[in-house]
Amino acid sequence: MSDVIPGRGQYSEEARRQRLRWLRERGGTALASLESTGLAARNLVGNVENFVGSVEVPVGLAGPLLFAGDAVRDSVVAPLATTEGALVASASRGARALTASGGVVTKVLSQRMTRAPVLEFDDLNAAHRFTCWLRERRGLLEEQVRMVSRHTRLIDVEPYQIGRYLHLRCVFETADAAGQNMTTAATWQILRRLTEAVADDAGMRPVNSLLEGNLSGDKKTAVTSLLAGRGTRVTAECRVRRDAVTGVLKTTPEAMVKGHVATVLGAQQAGMVGYGVNAANIVAALFLATGQDVACVHESGASIFSMETDGDDLVATLLLPNLVVGTVGGGTALPHQRDLLTLLGCAGTGGARRFAEIVAGFALALDVSTMAAVVSGQFAAAHQRLGRARRVDWLQPGDLDAALLQPLLAQGTGDPRLHITRVTQGPGLRGDGITSELGALAERRKLTGLYPLSVGWHAADGSTGAELVAKVKSRGDEIVGGVAKLFSVCGPELDAAWQRWGSDTVFTDAHRRELAVYRRGEPVLKDLLPRCYGLLEDEEREAYVILMERLPDDGGPWNAARTDQALRAVGAVHGHWLGRDQEVLAEGWLHHVPDPPQLAKARELWAALVRHAAAELPELLGAHRRDVLLGVVEDAERWTQELHAMPRTLVHNDFNPRNLAVREGRIVAYDWELATVGPPQRDAVELLAFTAGPHVTAAEVDRFLDVHARAVASVSPRAARLVADTDWRRGHRLALREFLMTRLALYAAGNTQREFAFLPQVVATAFRLWDIEQTRDGG
Repeated sequence: MSDVIPGRGQYSEEARRQRLRWLRERGGTALASLESTGLAARNLVGNVENFVGSVEVPVGLAGPLLFAGDAVRDSVVAPLATTEGALVASASRGARALTASGGVVTKVLSQRMTRAPVLEFDDLNAAHRFTCWLRERRGLLEEQVRMVSRHTRLIDVEPYQIGRYLHLRCVFETADAAGQNMTTAATWQILRRLTEAVADDAGMRPVNSLLEGNLSGDKKTAVTSLLAGRGTRVTAECRVRRDAVTGVLKTTPEAMVKGHVATVLGAQQAGMVGYGVNAANIVAALFLATGQDVACVHESGASIFSMETDGDDLVATLLLPNLVVGTVGGGTALPHQRDLLTLLGCAGTGGARRFAEIVAGFALALDVSTMAAVVSGQFAAAHQRLGRARRVDWLQPGDLDAALLQPLLAQGTGDPRLHITRVTQGPGLRGDGITSELGALAERRKLTGLYPLSVGWHAADGSTGAELVAKVKSRGDEIVGGVAKLFSVCGPELDAAWQRWGSDTVFTDAHRRELAVYRRGEPVLKDLLPRCYGLLEDEEREAYVILMERLPDDGGPWNAARTDQALRAVGAVHGHWLGRDQEVLAEGWLHHVPDPPQLAKARELWAALVRHAAAELPELLGAHRRDVLLGVVEDAERWTQELHAMPRTLVHNDFNPRNLAVREGRIVAYDWELATVGPPQRDAVELLAFTAGPHVTAAEVDRFLDVHARAVASVSPRAARLVADTDWRRGHRLALREFLMTRLALYAAGNTQREFAFLPQVVATAFRLWDIEQTRDGG
């Protein structure tokens, strides 16, 4: 095949597809991601040559950040295009601290763009004579610039002679354009006119010239640019109150300044040009999002960052001396980039100064947040990755194919002759679930989550296929690590408490536990589970997969009748194992199950969760609710002993509408990774917290508990006897305490970093259940 890229100079969809076919043949790869693009080839003239496709970069929202600048005097949300985890979260945290303290002050100091041609003369005397002659010709130079552009203004021409070479640093103002192309054209015109003017004077006529002699610092970090400026010179300053430093950044002003001093010393030894923390992250992310010249990130990211204490406050300042930005021309006209510039209020003429101040403000917010993370030990935890003692051949996208699924389906359906005919992606699901997301936070290198599959087959029973879901599970230690990563930016108290107690929570061994549940043969449990088509548990590959039916998205309201139905369904499971908790634990299929006394030992963790959530979300956990939860934690040693003495059974331990569906009129419960042994009221409490509503009455609660108790008792004479001999209401009160201390506190603390839309109503309902119990004797 030809080595010439086809369609040279052609900007059409036909030419793009021709190039794509040529590239596929040449590389032997499908390049499926380049098949379609949202960009129109005809609109890319001047942006790219030999256009073949586009690359998507995820855009996250950071902020809002309050500005009190010259060009920005409002609250701004910044679209950051990045693939670096924790960047958006850290910038948002810094923005929150700055905004809580009154915002960030920003100011553009100047705007310059440079080009530096070099002229070669016969000798150094000729170069010197030309320099003296040039000083008297400023008007001539300005006239040449006006011939090229009405938006460009010549500020200065600085001569730098080295022997027979003369470098001219031409400095321009370029309005709202970044100006590289504009100044190149203007400098070429100046150079051409100058050489024409001295063409007949052999004593100072150049013998050679280059349009750029590398003195301008274009796309390079240079001390000259740092001092004299290239691009927009913009500064930002904030005064962060002590309570914002301690409450949001989880450190102190003194620790921040001390860390800053140490890192400045390191920067000096490294010979760093300027001094900053990671302003380049914001520069790169906003450049990508808004169509700036990404090659200028190198110079634009250079910064000078400083910190000091002033009274009780922390004062932080940032200078970006060479921010090369524009809001007209280049990539700023592309549709996605134009939309995001418009979102920032910076698109088109008059937007460059505002954009520069936004970059500086968010860069300062990120520097402050990152320095806080470094000095408080959060930085490593936020970027941690679980170690492995060996190389693991993890599941990857594309592995869920016929070769992998064939033995699973043959075993799961009991049909060894079943033959798969097709495997395609099914319609999308609403989400992966909290535990999948937490596991992915800690380990992103392997396939995890929910994958809908449309599978066709030939089977002995005449069936031809089904809509399935492959649940590819994270390991329990990955879930624990994901929570640790989430809590690493929540302050040293919560971070340390989770590091100490997190590995002994119900998340440990969650990947094995759920598979074990699906292996059980008890009809009462199988009636509550989704239909399982196969299981994969491969320790070598760390692959844990449940192949299950795709359940309908019922979407019906959780009224009293539906809640009753769910209580009866789970009550049958509770009744089957009631009083058999030691038998279940001895069989070992639930793997690691913390005993109730362990709850009391981990009071440090539960209290840290409550205090953090109350400080961050006072509208959710006000002083009264905070004190209730802390009281439950403080008294845990007493009531957990009573809880442990209650009749226990197999409980789902995450029994709420997020994990329930209706199949052919029957309740189905999935996501059993947190299954454990406990009082049957534990599942009832959680279901009511999600479904009863914050205005539920005491009489309604009584009726729900009676429905559940009757369902448990109806399973067998043994279950009926245990229910009759148990203070069912007392079991409900103890289970409510456990739910409040562990699950609700964990949800509330996690909500400070990852929003749970269901949480406000659940909190309100849970405390309504608490208030009802406090009005009764023994509450």
